[in-house]
Amino acid sequence: MSEPVRPWVDLLVLAVDRISTTVEGMHTAIARPWFRFAGPAEGHLLGLHTQVTAGVYRSVRTVARSAGRVSDLVPPAARTVPDAPADAVRAFANAVWGDDLARQRSSMATGMTVRARHGVTIPLDRASVAEAFPAPTDRIVVLLHGLGQTERCFTSSDTSPGLAAAIEASASTPVLVRYNSGHSVAVNGGELADLLDELIEHWPVPVKEVALVGYSMGGLVARAAIHSGRANGARWTEVVRHLVTIAAPHAGSPIEKAVEAASRSLMVAPQTRPLAGFLRSRSAGIRDLRSGLDLPSSFDGVEHHVVAAVVTSNAGSTVGSVLGDLVVRPSSAVGRMDLLVDDEAVIGGRRHFDILDDPTVIDRVLDWLEPARADDGQSVTAAAQPPAPVALGLSATATASPSAIDSASRTDRLTGNT
Repeated sequence: MSEPVRPWVDLLVLAVDRISTTVEGMHTAIARPWFRFAGPAEGHLLGLHTQVTAGVYRSVRTVARSAGRVSDLVPPAARTVPDAPADAVRAFANAVWGDDLARQRSSMATGMTVRARHGVTIPLDRASVAEAFPAPTDRIVVLLHGLGQTERCFTSSDTSPGLAAAIEASASTPVLVRYNSGHSVAVNGGELADLLDELIEHWPVPVKEVALVGYSMGGLVARAAIHSGRANGARWTEVVRHLVTIAAPHAGSPIEKAVEAASRSLMVAPQTRPLAGFLRSRSAGIRDLRSGLDLPSSFDGVEHHVVAAVVTSNAGSTVGSVLGDLVVRPSSAVGRMDLLVDDEAVIGGRRHFDILDDPTVIDRVLDWLEPARADDGQSVTAAAQPPAPVALGLSATATASPSAIDSASRTDRLTGNT
């Protein structure tokens, strides 16, 4: 089967099925009342109309499925470096219907994988990991993208070298992870926990510290991974020390809440019920963003740092607290009612999809991950120290002295440029 062809045909088949089913349902619901004017012939004409229209829509779906069988005859193409625009479309498709694509075993479905900067999957065996990370450190920072994205959101852009490059220039090694954001957060958390255990096993040097940095949905996946990993005795959770969530909807997103309200409203009339069904076919991952997840408010030995953004220049304004970053409100991003956090920063003048390029955010994340490099004038105390790390990987004999970490909760409200 051709990797460049078949995944797109799978997506075409699913899209045609969803759209044609919706249109067919609306067509039937809209046309049905008009047959009442046919008098005694109503039943006969309505039945004939239903048979004809059902046959037309069924033919459309059959043609789409036939394209899938034809695509299997296309010779496999040589593997090349993944194309960024194609990856972006694939990520969007997985966000919307990723759980269905996975159930159908479609090659369009994205798996939980470690990726190189250019998007190539890194096999988790000792030789491949060593080749992909030629200068590994004993501190790993796992980077998790948001809904409908790929790991490229952490790499360079026109305005920023990217968080991955900044971490690589520090004393840590960034690990880029791609996952199917259409899966439920719990499923992705479990898969990530397993993936990190496998990665640690094959890491070239003993691992003394792990940090998770999750952007948007990635923040929820990171929390779910720690929860799942500790529940199942994953070795990497013994050395996880930091959790950074950036614009993560810990208490849900108003956009998903609005979509759910719209789908309920559309159920009122027969003519719009097919549209409600279409909206309700959205992925489990999207539905998880409605009200957040039932996860522990904190994890022993893990410092939780959060970043939120608002579109207003004044990070503390009432308007900013309502609008948030246009996707997530600051009250959700900092999880005031649900989380116990150690540090939080609210950035003004930033939208949801701008925040990762903000140099202030990159600097703040690095300061949190490496307290010794903090040069902003704030004292770093030894009020609370995490348990001494246990080295994982090639050897369990090497240990490192834990860094002094400020345990007091701090809130920074920063003003960005609009």
